[in-house]
Amino acid sequence: MLLLDAEVIIDDSDNDGMSKPIQAIKQGGKELLVRVYSGVILVIWIMAPYLLLQQFAIRDVYWLEPTVWDRSIPINFYGLWFYFTYYILLGVVGLSVRKPVYMRFLLTVGWTVLVAHMVFLFFPNGVSREEIPGEGAPFFYEVILAYDAPRNAFPSLHAALAVIAGLAVNRCCRYHPVARVLVWCWVLGIFWSTIALRQHVLVDLLGGAAVAVGAWIFVGWFHRAEIEQMRDGVVS
Repeated sequence: MLLLDAEVIIDDSDNDGMSKPIQAIKQGGKELLVRVYSGVILVIWIMAPYLLLQQFAIRDVYWLEPTVWDRSIPINFYGLWFYFTYYILLGVVGLSVRKPVYMRFLLTVGWTVLVAHMVFLFFPNGVSREEIPGEGAPFFYEVILAYDAPRNAFPSLHAALAVIAGLAVNRCCRYHPVARVLVWCWVLGIFWSTIALRQHVLVDLLGGAAVAVGAWIFVGWFHRAEIEQMRDGVVS
């Protein structure tokens, strides 16, 4: 009986040991689904008003003039690769940072987009693409022309959300310093692509970056309680 009891106890401990990885996998899967779901909601929050505001304006559109610095950057269609990887950057950061950082990332994007949409609504603006040759443009640039009107330029959401991704990476301990530098190089590449494709001018990028930094600081103060609740016991 004692031997049998001992065997039962050993078996139970083995089961407990095996259940921990299974629980961890389940928890990880659940968190992944939550992040994907919240990411989908965030995309709707960004794109639905953005596309709507491209169709009408409550006042005349103000067309932003390129500066000397903007004109010094030649048109370069290779910028399309950086321009579209912006979406990959947001996805990678959103899925990889720790919970508290992710919460701050999510809320900062939400507030930044709200501010940008208010500017687009009450101060309609755009950047002319007349400098881009009408013929010989790559297919993917024609996709931009077809689905993204040259409006809603200031503040640049490409710049703002890319900067937020960089701030989140800086805040998360999971990233090696070298990886952080590479992410910021990625952000700068996105900045360059928006000007090389004549989607934005310098003032758009500066405005977007300023809104992003301001929203990041605001969220860290105003939503401190919500962020603290997401802490999982690991410094991030």
